[in-house]
Amino acid sequence: MSAPHTIMPLDLRAVLPQDTELLLEFMAGFNQEENIVFDAEVYRARVHAAFQCPQFVKIWLIAVESSPIGYAVLAFTFSFEFGGIQATIDEIYLHPAERRKGLGTLILQRLEQEASHAGAKTLWGDIADEKPELTLFYERAGFARYPYRPYSKPLMT
Repeated sequence: MSAPHTIMPLDLRAVLPQDTELLLEFMAGFNQEENIVFDAEVYRARVHAAFQCPQFVKIWLIAVESSPIGYAVLAFTFSFEFGGIQATIDEIYLHPAERRKGLGTLILQRLEQEASHAGAKTLWGDIADEKPELTLFYERAGFARYPYRPYSKPLMT
């Protein structure tokens, strides 16, 4: 029988402007895994925009023993149907070497606390249909598929 994973102290630290380069490195990894085109300058502008809208988005570096190993993003909206402020886990990324150690569960717990502290009534997670392992991960954490299927339309600004 294998020994249980040792859970290391996990810290979420709000991203500051001086963390932008490290955040962009993690974002490049996330986007590569998701097959999303990544342009560092486009994402740099998006990070800067996020800093200007703290009521809509919160970004954290995920660290273990003070070493950054990834990042997490919560985005906020309002819904009458769901009772007010909603938080959506926009992105969670852990460096591949840090996965399957129980950290993801801890991160979800911390994001739930952060969302609740921000006044959110519901926490959402978007899971790609082609990633059944993530569906199981979120279901074990208490998430359930809602009967709506979201659609999106890019707006030209």
